[in-house]
Amino acid sequence: MNVYTRRMSMRKTKKLLCIVLVLALAVSLFAFPASADNSVSEADYPFVFVHGLMGWGARSDLDPIVPYWGMTTGNLMKYLNGKGFESYAAQVGPLSGAWDRACELYAQLTGTRVDYGIVHSAEKDHDRFGITYDEPLFNGWSADKKINLIGHSFGGATIRMFLEILTNGAPEEVAAAKAAGVEVSPFFKGGRGDWVYSLTAVSAPHNGTTFIEKCDISTDVVTNFVYNIGASLGITKFKGMYDLQLEHFGIYQKDGETDLEYLIRVLNDKKFMSHNDNAIYDLTIDNALKINDGIEIQDNVYYFSVTGDATHYSKVTKTELPNANMFVLLKPFAQMMGGYYDKYTPGGVYIDRSWLPNDGMVNVVSGLYPIDSNFNCLKNDGSQGYVIYDGYSAKHFKTGVWNVLPTQPYDHLSIVGGIFSNTAYKVRPIYLDLIDNITSTYDNVPAVGMKPPSFGIWKNGSLWG
Repeated sequence: MNVYTRRMSMRKTKKLLCIVLVLALAVSLFAFPASADNSVSEADYPFVFVHGLMGWGARSDLDPIVPYWGMTTGNLMKYLNGKGFESYAAQVGPLSGAWDRACELYAQLTGTRVDYGIVHSAEKDHDRFGITYDEPLFNGWSADKKINLIGHSFGGATIRMFLEILTNGAPEEVAAAKAAGVEVSPFFKGGRGDWVYSLTAVSAPHNGTTFIEKCDISTDVVTNFVYNIGASLGITKFKGMYDLQLEHFGIYQKDGETDLEYLIRVLNDKKFMSHNDNAIYDLTIDNALKINDGIEIQDNVYYFSVTGDATHYSKVTKTELPNANMFVLLKPFAQMMGGYYDKYTPGGVYIDRSWLPNDGMVNVVSGLYPIDSNFNCLKNDGSQGYVIYDGYSAKHFKTGVWNVLPTQPYDHLSIVGGIFSNTAYKVRPIYLDLIDNITSTYDNVPAVGMKPPSFGIWKNGSLWG
């Protein structure tokens, strides 16, 4: 073979190799995506934390300095993310009612404008739309990438309402939008209950609280104070510090309005608190039970609840008194709640001695599981809707039922690491334990592996049911 022939043969060989290589790359580009598993592992399900009454989330300029979750024990979201648990602190209206907060949570998760619904807005006499979330809390929320919801205090009612609407929708809102010839929020269409894996309530007043019933004057004072502070910070340059998120009630600085004009208008505006579309109204025992009547237990979701108790029985007063380590500002409320019994609510609910143990803001009996206006906690099939765990027996958590965890010896603020009333050593294990309970139900996913001691006690032997 001469030199020319060899060269031509080599060129042909190189050309053939190039063609084969290009074909191989082309095949890989098509074949790999087709064969790859794009599903999200349960281990990647995010945890979404929802604050309680008067709280805030990561959107607030306060959060980097004074986080709601871990105020004095270190930012809990950063800690959990550092442990490999994708965690987010959502932010909803600090004084808003359960419905409005649920709508805000949906808009925040989807990065859309808040839609409170035509019917609800007309009934409560406020605007249909609220603020716009420019981007979702995280990307990819879906039936494949479910969320684990954790709500503290009134955040518990918020996430229960949220799950109800997400699952069953709001038919009246769909009908109203159709009649008006306008688009309805996808939130009100329902059908997305499988986008939530678990729901955990921490010191949540499922059935209202005698804090509202007994401490009505104190509640008014505190609420008005918070409203005035929040409204004052609503001036454009300060709005990010503590946002009431009450734009639908007109609580925002309008174009051309001076700071003084704004302050005079909003500080004299009693519209919000007078329309019973707020957290204070929803936290009354009567209205809490009414809300519970419209919320079903979903068969596909894991439910957990844990509450705190920072009181002890006094043989002298025959009431519950605050423990010495309770945060000092909660002690007067705890003492009033600890002696408030043998009373009836305006709606006729009898408050017996089982309501006495409390954490300074929430009664233990109210934090266990939600009951309806017939004082039952039932699944859709009529069976009992809760299981009590003592903290020592083997845990076999089930979906579609409230898995009630042992009561913890913390007050209402210390259980989220607030107001110098607890330590990181105590607070963080609480949430690692909660996450461990949730992840223990995952398929082929190892648990956290950190088990703090349980402190479960059921005082007076009295539970609902």
